[in-house]
Amino acid sequence: MPADPLPIRIDALFYREADRSYRIAPHMHRIHQWYVLLHGGVNIILDGQVIELHPEQSIVMPPGAMREIHCRQKAPGYLVAVFESLGIDLAPVTGRVLDTPMELRQDLLTLVDELRMPKGPESRFLASALLTRLLIGQKRAALAGQPPVSSLNAAQHHEVVAQADVFMERNFFRSVSRAEVAAAVHLSEPHLGRLFKAVTGKTVLERLTEIRIGQAKALLLESTLSVTQIALDVGISSFSHFSKTFKSDSGLSPSDYRRLGGRLYG
Repeated sequence: MPADPLPIRIDALFYREADRSYRIAPHMHRIHQWYVLLHGGVNIILDGQVIELHPEQSIVMPPGAMREIHCRQKAPGYLVAVFESLGIDLAPVTGRVLDTPMELRQDLLTLVDELRMPKGPESRFLASALLTRLLIGQKRAALAGQPPVSSLNAAQHHEVVAQADVFMERNFFRSVSRAEVAAAVHLSEPHLGRLFKAVTGKTVLERLTEIRIGQAKALLLESTLSVTQIALDVGISSFSHFSKTFKSDSGLSPSDYRRLGGRLYG
């Protein structure tokens, strides 16, 4: 019995990295477009609605919708698939911001790698299969909702925490709430909080602060930016709060840390 064909017909599939001047003028497609942001930030104006995409988020745009895309803050790396759906009902995922489920992240990275460095004439078949897997996986995740923490084993607990860490490391420069981190790993806030504390001994926001202070230390030693600018660049808008938090962590004020080259004693 012959195998069924793939349920999508691909018109375009590529991965690109752009600079901060990145902008795609208003346009439309007659078929579906899936836009996946791997890093950086973009705003998508979809039929007049402004949609922010953050790393590891995506959106399926419906046929005929007017869209415009431009960089927001950091230069983007993004995947685009323009395709006709022949056998997948995409209504549950169309027009909404989608977080990449943990179980799909490796497939997404594999697809990006295959698009960047094709490994032979069969590469296009693998890319098509991976795209199909990702679209179906996104739909199932949207329909299934959030898995309870109790259904995860110990290894998965650590994996969830690692993925939360990755999300915070990619977004530390802006205001990040615990709810955002929880949504990024598809858990409720209370569940993520309990899991994070059990695995790391810290709260989610304590870990985010740790990441920010680590980045601030590097900037103090490696750049000539003012302390005030560094505070803003690591996502802390209050200078007094930044100074207090930094001294609590390192035992030195930010200025003394820079002057002493990161040593506690001169």
